Amino acid sequence: MDGTIGYFTGVLPHFFAYFGAALLLAGIFLAIYVRLTPHRELELIGQGNNAAALQLTGTFLGFALPVAMVIANSVSIPDMLLWGAVAAIVQLLVFVVIARLLFRGISSRIEEGCTSSGIFVGGIGVGIGVLQAACMVP
Repeated sequence: MDGTIGYFTGVLPHFFAYFGAALLLAGIFLAIYVRLTPHRELELIGQGNNAAALQLTGTFLGFALPVAMVIANSVSIPDMLLWGAVAAIVQLLVFVVIARLLFRGISSRIEEGCTSSGIFVGGIGVGIGVLQAACMVP
């Protein structure tokens, strides 16, 4: 039992360091993402807009999945932060491609509460995140 406690107390600081770095990275990603999109997700969610909630949740999961994979396989926190930045950039590009190239009116549709638009953007974000996660394993 002493070995287990010793191991636990030895690795606990690493958990807090990685978890703190991941939360910081997630906060930065969300702050940039909600500023990049023409609609205001947080305000819309506060008003009960399910489309905005689905879109932002899917996008966040699409970011968090590859970051989780990177944490599990990284060699250091700077390594994790670099790959996490890649995951963030890809998710930002997903929205740009969808909203600027494929469906120019999708942001307005999300503002109007079109649930299918929110599901589509969020779902594509999750799908791309799963692909990223698979590609980020050495």
